[in-house]
Amino acid sequence: MDRTHSPINSLLEQAAHIVRSQKETAGETEPTEGYKRGQTEELIKFANANGLWISLPNLNVEFLNKGGENEVYTGDKDDIVIKLNNFEYAGDDLENFFIRIAAHNKFFGNVPYQMIGFAYNSQQEFCAVLIQPYILAEREATEDEIAAYMQALGFEMDYYDEYHNSDYEVFDAVPNNVLYGIDGDLYFIDTQIRLRS
Repeated sequence: MDRTHSPINSLLEQAAHIVRSQKETAGETEPTEGYKRGQTEELIKFANANGLWISLPNLNVEFLNKGGENEVYTGDKDDIVIKLNNFEYAGDDLENFFIRIAAHNKFFGNVPYQMIGFAYNSQQEFCAVLIQPYILAEREATEDEIAAYMQALGFEMDYYDEYHNSDYEVFDAVPNNVLYGIDGDLYFIDTQIRLRS
């Protein structure tokens, strides 16, 4: 089965449901590191049971960059970017990761994430494997362009790289995470999003 052409949130929604179910089963009010470990173990079982392991050598990809949470590769046709996300920015609750990806797809649907499976990165950390369209960019977006775009989406600026609406906070919206495409559109390729507390 070619999972790269499956409905965009199908696997994402299944994995998010597993994480939420584990959370309810654990019955803990405050997440802990052991709590995150339990969620990870459930996702590994899910990957094993459904053949969701991705082998990078089989994808014929080329390493591009590594950040705090992602190892980034270009796809074999250079029309996608593959990210191995180690869940680091999710904190002690993996549900934060799934909330963030779903919110990204809601607000920045011109460069959506699709989850295609799981893998271990070069540090042997368990990761979600995400793909995004490869953006042909003229340049990085400016802070003013980012601010105008976010305000058009109904967000208010808190700082030059942080915005909020009634439900979400978007941060790390800096020029190197937002591209100005050759089509004149802005593409938010790597911002952080969380629910407002």
